[in-house]
Amino acid sequence: MSKKKKSEATEPKGGVQTKIQVTREYLEEVKGELKKVTWPTRKETLSTGLAVVVLVFIVSVYLGVIDFGLSRLVRVILP
Repeated sequence: MSKKKKSEATEPKGGVQTKIQVTREYLEEVKGELKKVTWPTRKETLSTGLAVVVLVFIVSVYLGVIDFGLSRLVRVILP
């Protein structure tokens, strides 16, 4: 008895037509799933985007101050 490789066992038979059919079914399922998604409103998107920008600004200022302080400390320790 000869053993089949996994790729041969899972590959659909029928060639190009079967692959096109599988692809078409997949894309139809994707389209159906995208219809189920609850998309955020413009107001929600703007408010969360603004929150992200503000948080990034705060963290960057914090890290800048820490970096500045540590670089000054290193200059004092290692003249």
